[in-house]
Amino acid sequence: MLEKASVIGGWLGLLAIIVGLVWAAVVKHFGGLPLGLVIGGAALGLLWLVVNISKVAAAARGRQARLIFNSAAFILVILGIVVLINYIGVRHHIRKDMTKSQQFSLSEQTHKVAQDLDQEVKVIAFFSDEYKSSPYNNWIEIADRLREYEMLSPKVKVERYDPKTDFSKQKEYDATDGLIIVESGDYQEKVYGGSEEQLTSAILAVSQGKKTKAYFLQGHGENPLESGAPNSIATLKGNLENQQYDVETLALMAQAEPQVPDDCAVLCIIGAQKPLHDKEVGAIKQYLGQGGKLFVAVGAPPAPGLNEILTSYGITPLDGMVMDPQMSLWGQINVPMVNAPASHEITRNLGAVILPVTRAFALQSTPPQYPGGPPPPGPQPLALLESSSAAWLETTLKGQPEKDPGEQGGPLVMAALVDEATPPPPMMPGMPPPPSGNGTRLVVVGTPILVSDTLVQEGIDVGVVFALKSIAWLVGNEKLISIPPKDITPNRVTVSDRQRNLAIVAVCLLPVLVMLTGATVWWRRRRG
Repeated sequence: MLEKASVIGGWLGLLAIIVGLVWAAVVKHFGGLPLGLVIGGAALGLLWLVVNISKVAAAARGRQARLIFNSAAFILVILGIVVLINYIGVRHHIRKDMTKSQQFSLSEQTHKVAQDLDQEVKVIAFFSDEYKSSPYNNWIEIADRLREYEMLSPKVKVERYDPKTDFSKQKEYDATDGLIIVESGDYQEKVYGGSEEQLTSAILAVSQGKKTKAYFLQGHGENPLESGAPNSIATLKGNLENQQYDVETLALMAQAEPQVPDDCAVLCIIGAQKPLHDKEVGAIKQYLGQGGKLFVAVGAPPAPGLNEILTSYGITPLDGMVMDPQMSLWGQINVPMVNAPASHEITRNLGAVILPVTRAFALQSTPPQYPGGPPPPGPQPLALLESSSAAWLETTLKGQPEKDPGEQGGPLVMAALVDEATPPPPMMPGMPPPPSGNGTRLVVVGTPILVSDTLVQEGIDVGVVFALKSIAWLVGNEKLISIPPKDITPNRVTVSDRQRNLAIVAVCLLPVLVMLTGATVWWRRRRG
């Protein structure tokens, strides 16, 4: 009776242990009833062992037991190797992104930012279980990205909290579900969304200790920053804020003595429809003369070309619109397209640029003093975006556009820059290089539509990327210049009928043949 009771108790004990472990895994707490079930099951198992100790000992000396023990030892060795490999993988983050666009890898610029850190940066993520389980929050993608940052540099520390259970941390940071806080020393940035652009920009902002101030001139019919307004540039503003820029408007006309603020890192004039007052022009010239940075998107005539500012830097806006019958979007000659921009940090990896209703510029660079010599000191404008040679400058803005005699032909410059931050080479071999300039930089493009929400709503955001990269170059923030959006293009494989049939044979027929072969071998051995 005791042996029969011990056998029943043993099976009940095993069942109790399994139920207790599963219960603890579900409630994520090993205590109370789960712990009681495990302890009770272990006691019943011990009772079975005590009652049947002689049988267990006799069975252990048999050949079958030795085979079982050998198999168990082999399994434990294999499990140990797997655990060791996983442990090494956790301690040493090694992986290979095989996607064509490297969509699961951090960019080269993020690596540079992390490598240049000279102080610890904490990334504090607040995500509840409800947030993680929602299919709309991309939690797995965010978690993988945080893991990448954590392994990128020993100075990047990632902390994870549940705002619904970790009340002290939630109160300390006034955190909401889905918030990521990046802090270093006394500086702190809040990030919602967790994209690489947001996180890297926040790390750069807190490590530098300040935000980059971007002012947008207003008061002359410029494109508004507010979302929903006609010709809005809200997408550009939102991306700048995601990159930890401090975006503000600037109304020089509202000042008694117009002056660009001292904290202005870059001044943007996008789509001015009315001429600037002389006092405003003077204030902007003074700002540029002190090493200021300017991003300008002028509109097509009759919008002002801001000649009074740009011509002093060798850039002269031309009256007319660029028509390009050879390289344009969907054959619309008034929407030129540049497939191969000039080689520069701004245009690197940019792809095709669409410039609807754009005007052109004449660049006036000073030639060298002797053939083959270096350019003389002073601003030397550089063409960034040019039309094809078949384009022309349409000056008659009425009726059907066609090239008339006397109208300037292509290639036409549609975007240009000036860089005085880099000193020119010495005039003569062996001479010391001249001192660096005051750092003035300009980027000029011939259409404000390029950066407006109008194109973004059509699925064309390359203009916003061009503006973001231009502004990053202007302020000297080259680390973030080349973080374009990931080009996640689905890769499709076209399979012929013959290839499909071969795939069916490989997937279905071969496993069946292997199983039949195994069954045949087993049957012959059994009969022999």
